[in-house]
Amino acid sequence: MTIRLGGWQPVTLIDFPGRVAATLFTAGCNFRCPFCHNAELVIPDRIEQLPPCDAAGVLSELKRRRGFLDGVVLTGGEPTVQQDLIGLIEELREIGLLVKLDTNGARPDVVERLLERALIDHIAVDIKGPPHRYAEFAGVDVSIEAIRETVRLVVEGGIDHELRTTVAPGLEATDLEAIARWIGAANRYVLQRFRVPNETGKSLLDPSWSEKKAMDAAGLRAAWASIGARFESGGVRS
Repeated sequence: MTIRLGGWQPVTLIDFPGRVAATLFTAGCNFRCPFCHNAELVIPDRIEQLPPCDAAGVLSELKRRRGFLDGVVLTGGEPTVQQDLIGLIEELREIGLLVKLDTNGARPDVVERLLERALIDHIAVDIKGPPHRYAEFAGVDVSIEAIRETVRLVVEGGIDHELRTTVAPGLEATDLEAIARWIGAANRYVLQRFRVPNETGKSLLDPSWSEKKAMDAAGLRAAWASIGARFESGGVRS
């Protein structure tokens, strides 16, 4: 298997709604979001410094734990850039595990194949900003049409989904209103509060962003009060 894992978490009770899950972190990403918490899974030089994480060994451990686990969360990095993502998910399916995918939405072709083959049970799409500011928060030029197509596939695909935005420094209430208008057909939308990591050895991809001021909890609640009626569920996640 050619998939590159940067590590895994044996159990999570919060990342796969209603499920006991493990989390697999893929290494490599096509974005360079300056406020990213997982630079070690994004920057090639830092990826090379990660300790080995053998996918076959992880799958063996998941098989051993399948009576305890309901599913697996695939996150990153960006899982859809992995050459053998479908092969990995097929093996997780053979074990009997449900699969949740976290993605930045830039690879609708991969998302479409996963949906067509009913290989995922839940998908979370990170919406970085309003279309006219997307590159600013993704750190690279982005095809807005690709993001738009992923959102369409998810919304029309009949799959449990969540669209979410980390309200990074510089995003204002007017930006969140623009996003809400853009993705208004989504069932669930969540605003996530920007935080600076406090774990030892962790930093933002661009450390200078740790000094920037982001919308506070009161501002997030006010923003949600303005846009929340567009969605069936969602809210502010601290």
